[in-house]
Formats: sequence, structure tokens, C-alpha cells
Amino acid sequence: MIGQTILHYKILEKLGEGGMGEVFKAQDTKLDRFVALKFLPSQLIASEDDKARFIQEAKAASAMNHPNVCTIYDIQENDGQLFIVMEFVEGKTLKDKRDSISEKQILEIGIQAAEGLAAAHEKGIVHRDIKPENIMIRKDGIAQIMDFGLAKLYSGSEVSRLTKAGTTMGTMGYMSPEQVQGLDVDHRTDIFSLGVVLYELLAGESPFKGMHETAIMYEIVNIDAPPLSTIKKDIDPQLDDIILECLEKDKDERCQSAKELAKDLRKVKRSTGHRKSRVYNVNESAKLGTTSGAITKNEISSGSFINNIFNSRNFYISISSLLLIIAIISGWLYLTNASNSNATEVRSSVLLPRGVKLTNTFHGSDMAISPDGKFITFVGTDSTGTTKLWLRPVNSLRAKPLAVVNIFCFPFWSPDSRYIAYFTNNKLLKIPFNGGEPVTICEISSPGFAGGSWSKNGTIVFLPSYLDGIYKVSADGGKPESLIKIDTSKNWGGLRWPYFLPDGKHFLFTTISNVYGSLSHNKAGYSVYIASVDNPRARLFLNLPTNVQYSNGYIFFVRQGALYARRFDPDNLEFSGQSIPLITNIQYYAGDACGVFSVSDNGKIIYQQSIEQNQTIVSLDRKGNIQKKLFTANIRYNASLSPNSKMIAFDSYNNSESNQDIWIYNISRDITSRFTFNSAAEMAPVWSPDSKQLIFSSSRSGKSNSLYIKDINGTGKVRPFLSENKFRHKNTIATDWSGDGKYIAFQSQNFENKNSRHDIFIKPLTGGKKPFIFLATDFNEGGARFSPNGKWLAYWSNQSGNYQIYISSFSGRNKWQVTNIQNLSWSPWWIDQGKEICYETSDEKIFGVKVRENETGLSFSKPFVIMDFGKYGRNVNVLTIDKSGDRFIAGIPNGKSKVSSITMISNWVQEINK
Repeated sequence: MIGQTILHYKILEKLGEGGMGEVFKAQDTKLDRFVALKFLPSQLIASEDDKARFIQEAKAASAMNHPNVCTIYDIQENDGQLFIVMEFVEGKTLKDKRDSISEKQILEIGIQAAEGLAAAHEKGIVHRDIKPENIMIRKDGIAQIMDFGLAKLYSGSEVSRLTKAGTTMGTMGYMSPEQVQGLDVDHRTDIFSLGVVLYELLAGESPFKGMHETAIMYEIVNIDAPPLSTIKKDIDPQLDDIILECLEKDKDERCQSAKELAKDLRKVKRSTGHRKSRVYNVNESAKLGTTSGAITKNEISSGSFINNIFNSRNFYISISSLLLIIAIISGWLYLTNASNSNATEVRSSVLLPRGVKLTNTFHGSDMAISPDGKFITFVGTDSTGTTKLWLRPVNSLRAKPLAVVNIFCFPFWSPDSRYIAYFTNNKLLKIPFNGGEPVTICEISSPGFAGGSWSKNGTIVFLPSYLDGIYKVSADGGKPESLIKIDTSKNWGGLRWPYFLPDGKHFLFTTISNVYGSLSHNKAGYSVYIASVDNPRARLFLNLPTNVQYSNGYIFFVRQGALYARRFDPDNLEFSGQSIPLITNIQYYAGDACGVFSVSDNGKIIYQQSIEQNQTIVSLDRKGNIQKKLFTANIRYNASLSPNSKMIAFDSYNNSESNQDIWIYNISRDITSRFTFNSAAEMAPVWSPDSKQLIFSSSRSGKSNSLYIKDINGTGKVRPFLSENKFRHKNTIATDWSGDGKYIAFQSQNFENKNSRHDIFIKPLTGGKKPFIFLATDFNEGGARFSPNGKWLAYWSNQSGNYQIYISSFSGRNKWQVTNIQNLSWSPWWIDQGKEICYETSDEKIFGVKVRENETGLSFSKPFVIMDFGKYGRNVNVLTIDKSGDRFIAGIPNGKSKVSSITMISNWVQEINK
């Protein structure tokens, strides 16, 4: 294009390019002056409405004539390409000069930029992309605001956007909270952005320091910027206050006009008096209601947050401020100035309702985006501990609860985005997206669940249990019909995540290996198959352990921790081209082969980054106070305190070796040592009463998880505890060893009996030693623990719909339901010599129930709170309790974990095509 003459503009050189197009220096041959031409990218003017909207706003911007605003001379079109003719400014951007300017110069630049914004705001124009790259410092020292191509015309309630409703524009790090959340903006968004620019110039660092986009967005919306005085000790306190007022989250609390901002900055510049100290003495602090003494930078940063969602040390989702964040906004054009590269794929973040914690179970995803991309549904637990199904419009901050559910909800949408289907209380239900009474589609015998999908033909395929096959039922209701059963000859241990293709007949589903806890997935059994409601005979589709979804001609799947897309013809059911990685380090649940993502039909993806917990294991007293910090570990499933209270056995996954083993921590010696050495997944250690042996679950046979035993002194070998030839059940896990040493309780699954789920078994260690069934029903039972006197067993079961604690006599003749709650989190413990049962709930509390023996059996007190460990934040894990109930062993996040938000990507189709 250089050397060409377009209309009466001769192109001389290229100045740069960015998200808003290419910029060239040109000579106006009519008026004999230099100008800058900005050629807009075609996607910004794809329709006549887009073009008209942009021209309207550009005309408004061209009406400005202010020394601190770059003048727009004209808007022209040549061969269908729209371009803006602007004043050519010789100088350097503030980004290029910011390392060489004094505080006095910073104040002058701030004053001029504020005055330029004031002139624009008076004409109803918002810039929306104030940043150092868009402030030009001319050779004569005058600051000019560039690139009003992002301007938004606003007048009263009428809003005209450069972008379509619900989108967000701006540059990451400088956007206001309302921009980040996709809300309507006004002139105060420019004041926030200018505040960020001035903060950076004065402090030498950004007020929002997240390592990744989502972390930065979270800080902008939630974390107050530390005062400049904590970074720059000699800062004028009046200037500090001005900048912090510009950075208020609530725009009503923010500086209300750029004109006033310029006035305030001018006062600071004129000030020649002594600067006031921000370090108050004790008496001054009492008067002001502040804390005496200086606040250090370290105190501010560590108090702001502990752990970044993408490996930064500076982000931790604390209970006191926020339980979790979901990445939801309709998306924006990620715009940069002429020096930045063009970007179309955009990621965005937004908050959950206050006090709501996202419930994403270890089985898979409890979130889904609607096919039309307008709504996100998710499962969240509120501050009362009640788990609900929520609905969140993409272009709004408000989410509303739709129904009370349990944690195995797994919602999925109808193809027209009008209904949400979900599982709870032994039912498959549907509810209108805009609220109303849930309607039962069908009854289900077991509430295990493992996903469902709704076809355009009105058929739903679903899994009533993660131990069952796939069924179909009409979305209008009816009796479910069996479609696909578990084929043990193919090493299938279960089925998961059915998903309909566009024809409404073919669907995909995932198979799980019958080796529970396998982490390598090198064994047969983990694959994706395709079948049809008309012909349920399944054939192999992908030889990968993943869930799959379809959108816009692509199949999405997870491989080695990354989300991939590969072109797919839904008519011929064939792949073409190469797999394209879209997202690295996606959250993935290995045992159920589930990556946490959901795709819409209009180019949106929601997903969750991976979570890797690293905790400090501590000893807590009965009031929840830390008695002692013990050790640091990534405990995968559970831990067990030895009866002599000297050791803690736990299972831990080693990333470098890609295996999971049993480890032992010696409390008195403060030493951690590895107990098992095997490539198999080994878990759930249980101590013998004399603290000399451990029994644990392992897949070392290569067939299924079974029980093994080993002496603590290390002299003996690992010995099989159950004979697999005689005991053919799957996924066997020991839960307790009786105090007299005569019995071991374990839970297992019987795949040969389709009506049986998790069952409780007892194996005697004397006599015939043959295991026998203690409890086997059509429901799930497990977590059995012997009372100290050996007369009773406490366990959990979902026979009432939600998981509850029960106690049964060892003979099995008598049984009592102990709890009636919706948020049981862990198995029961006997404490205080069997006089009390305690259990954990999902709202970070330990409850106790007094147990009394009488002539008729047992009686129980009302549940009472023993401990509320929410003060340590979310993701606290109570691992085990000693027999007295005076010492609780818990894992507390230590700032080294990777905690994830949920993110939304817009425009992934354009990114793939590019």
C-alpha cells in the first residue's frame, strides 16, 4: 500500500497496526499536510448497521477541537474499505516515555489527559481504551489522547455501541470493573483507566498484578489497589487519595468528572508545602479510626490474596471476600493500539453471587453454557450450606437460583436453550431457564448419575448411575429404556458423559476402565465410542480418556491436560485435519475421564483451569485452633492417624513420577517416608489397632482395585488381603479395622449384580476368614467405621435421596438414621470412646451428635457444631480425627496450590480459522 494514492491521500509509511486496524502516515495532496490514516478491519463493519453505528460515533468524535485530543479530519471509504483521516502527531507515546519523566511531568500529563477527556465527555463520548499507548507526548510537550475509534456515544438512556450489546471493549489491565463484567459504561470508566495509568507512572508498577488475564480481571473487580504510599514513601498523601478515588470499584464512589480530576491534580501540582505523612501516631489513629503504625507493602500484598489462579503467589479465593469466580461475559474484541498484535480470541471473568461457592464434584463438571450462548447454569452452595442450581445470563451480573439440588446434578440444556435438565433425589428433572416448578422426566433407582444429553428430536440419553449403562427417555417424560450396557469383555468398568451430535440420533459416550484410580490410562477401557438411538451397537470413536462435545464443525476433547478441537463432518461422521490445541492445563478428573468445559453453538467455550492442591497438614484442637504445623503434602484422597497417635499415613500423587503411593509421616521425628513403591495407584490406608500394619487399596494386579497389607517395620512384603479368584468385586477400599483386631470393613462394587452399587463388606481375620456382606442394597453405602466397643457400625448411604449418616448394630438387626442434611461431605468418625459421632459438611463445619445406649438400642442428640474451620478459607480438608476427638488433622491451603476460576472464551472459531 506504501506509495499508493487513495483518493487524495498519498501513503508514505506504515506507522503500526493493532486490533482496530492499520495506521499509515500519508500526505494530503489537496491541503498539503501530513495526516494519519487508520484503515478499519472488515469485521468491525461487517454489516450496514455496524458501519452506520461507527460513522455516527466517528462524526461525534470529529466535532471535538481540543489541544489534548487528536483531531479527526474525515471519514472515507475506498473500494469498500472504511478509513479515518486523523491529525498526524509527531512524538512518543507515554508507554515509550514513562521511564524518563518526573513526578511533576506526570502530574502535567495527567492534567492534560483529564482535560482532553473532559472535552470528550461533554460531547457525550467515552474513549473506553485509555492506556499509555493511546496518550501521545508531542515534541512540544503537549499530551494528546489518541484513537477515539473506540469511543462510545452515550446520551441519557440511549446507548449506541461500536460493538453489539453485551460485549466488552478495552485493554486488559486498564479496564474498569464495569468493563470487565460486560456492563454498560459511562464517562467514569475513562476516569478509572486514567487512574491506572497515573498509578503505574507514579509507583512503577500496576495496581493489578495478576500473571494471567483472568487473575488481572479478578483483581480489577475485587481487590483494592494498595495505597501509593505503601510503595512510594514520599508520595503526596493528597495525590495518593486522588488516585485511589479514581480506582474505586463502584463508579458512584469514584471521582465523578474528568474536569474535577484535572482541577484536583492541578492543586497538587501547585502545592509547595510540606507533604503530610501517612504514618499516624497512636493518638491520631484513635481519632481517625485507623490502625496505628505504617502499613508495609508486604502486609498489603499478603493480605490481598495468597494464591494466584494460574500459579501466582498473589491469588487465593478467600471465604471472607469470595467463594469462587466464574468466567462469564459475552466476550469482547481484544483491542490494542498500533503497536500491539491483532487478537480476536477473548477470555473473560465474572463473579458468583455473594456467598455462593461453585460446586464442581470430583466426578466431573457441574456447569454448562446454553446452546445459544446466552446463559450459563452452574451448581453452587450458598452460605447456609444449601446446594442449588443457578442461572447466570452472560450479559448480566445477576444470577438467580432455580432449584435445590444435590452435588451430583450434572445439568445439561435442551437444544432450544429453553430448559435445563438435571439429576437430583433419584429423579431426572427439567426446569424452564427463566424459572418455575421443576418437572420430573423419570424416576431413577440410584442417584449416582454420570451425565446426560438432549437431542433435537426430543430424546434424552443419560446414565442413572456411574455403575450403570446408558438409557433413553422422552424429554416429555416416560419410562427409561436401556440402550447400552457395560461390556466387561472390553474392560469397561463404567460409562460416562453421553453427548448428542447434530443429527439428533448419533451420540458419543466415554468408557471407564475397570481399574479404579488408574492415572496413566495406558490400560484398555478408557475410550470414546459412538452409537445411535436407532442402533445402539457402539463402535470406537476416539482412543482417549476424555469427554467430548461438538460445535461449529469441530469435536472438542481433552488430551494430556489440554483442550483440543478437530474438524468433524457430522453428516459423514468423519474427522479431517489435525487436532488443534485451544487451552492448556484444563481441569481434568482422571478417574472419570472428564475435562471441565462446555461449548455453545455460537462460538463460546466455558472451562476451568486445572487445580493442584498443595496443603500444610496441621493439628487442630476442638475449637479449630492450630496446635502444630506438621508437614506439607499433596494428599490425593485421604489420610489416617495411627491409633497410637504417632504417625499419619496418607496417599499422595507424585507429578514427576506420575504415580500414586502411600506415605507415612512420623509426628515426633518430623520425617515423611514413602511406604509403597509401585507404578499402580495406591490409596486409602487404614491402620491396624496396634499401629503395626497398614491395609490399603491398590490396582497393582492390573485388573481392579483390591486390598493389600504391609507391615510398618518394612521387613515384610506387600501381601494380597483378598483373593481375586474368590472375591470378584471391583473398586474395593478398606474403611476401618475393628479395635479388637478381628474384623476389617471395606466397601466394594459388584458389577455382576446391576442392582447393587457400593456395598459394605466385613472380612474376619479369624475362623474361616471369608468376607461377608454387611449391607447391600439398590443404593450406595460406604465409609463404615466400627464403634470402639465393636457393637455398632456407622456408615453413609443415599437411600433417602441425599447422603446421610446411619448407625447399625453389628448383627444388622437394628438401624438408625442419624442425620437429615443435604451437604454431607465425609464419612463419620467415632470419638469420645464411642459417645459421640462427628461428620463434616460442605460448608466447612464439623458437627457432632451425642450417642447414648439404652435398653431399646441407641438414642441421639441434635447435631451441634464442633468446629467451623471456614476461617482458614475454602479447600480446607479435614483428614482424620483421633479417638478422643480432641485433635483434628486437617490440610490447609498454604499458598502453593493452583486454584482455578472458570473462564469464558469468545470468538474461538475465528482464532482457529486464523
